[in-house]
Amino acid sequence: MNARLIGDSPLSQHRIFGLLSIILAGCLALRTILDIVESRIQHSSFYLSESFLFSSVWWLFLPLVYGQFVFADTLKTKTSYILFILIPFVTHLFAYPAVVWLISKLFYNHTFSYWQTFNYGLTEYIFILLAAYSVLFILHSSFRSKRHLKQNDLSIVEQPKNNESVTNFVVSDGNKRLTIKANDTLFISANPPYVNIHHNTKLYLHNETLKSVLSKLDQALFVRIHKSTIVNITKVRSYKSRLNGDYDLTITDGTELRLSRNYASLFKKKFQTTHRDTIE
Repeated sequence: MNARLIGDSPLSQHRIFGLLSIILAGCLALRTILDIVESRIQHSSFYLSESFLFSSVWWLFLPLVYGQFVFADTLKTKTSYILFILIPFVTHLFAYPAVVWLISKLFYNHTFSYWQTFNYGLTEYIFILLAAYSVLFILHSSFRSKRHLKQNDLSIVEQPKNNESVTNFVVSDGNKRLTIKANDTLFISANPPYVNIHHNTKLYLHNETLKSVLSKLDQALFVRIHKSTIVNITKVRSYKSRLNGDYDLTITDGTELRLSRNYASLFKKKFQTTHRDTIE
């Protein structure tokens, strides 16, 4: 099947945090190496504890980025978007020397001056922080827009009433909105947290569970054949036993699907009411 997916999968927040954690770990390691090299060049002493303490500028990204993402959905205006970048940026600048001062006061023999550390952070990290929070804002905005696009990619024209089943879907095809017949669907497969709607020669991604989709379709035409697959019974050309209780289905476009033994009985009953028996 020459299927085309509508839109790319959104970049999840978990992936962003995972990538950020890897980058931060690399920055911490690099900062430590640079401190060692610098101490060798200047013939001065190297203290791992102090290097670790002043590297706390990188630790602060995780809680501040988390807060940035949590409150992002409440932002509506252009001014709030600017604040979305500036608030964590400014907080980071002032929190960094506070962390250094507090930890050094509690655990070190020498307490580092707040304003001295602030000036150091301002000199060393101001552009890095501003660039980082700007990029993270862009990533999160991209995530939100793609997530909303996926949620709107496929919607049912009319919600079923009582025992009625839906007959049409509204789908996005690029910048267009199309109405397609549900009965022209070949099969539907799970792609957590989405489902793939295989419709003739196109593939559409839909933000709904397989069970929910099946409950809205005509139960006489659509049947579950696997825990991850629903098939349009009228699109099944034939089925063949695998001699182990399972079957291979061939649908009208030549695609082969697995029929699990757990769903075989209901499938064969529906198949025989809509087809002549073509068991091989």
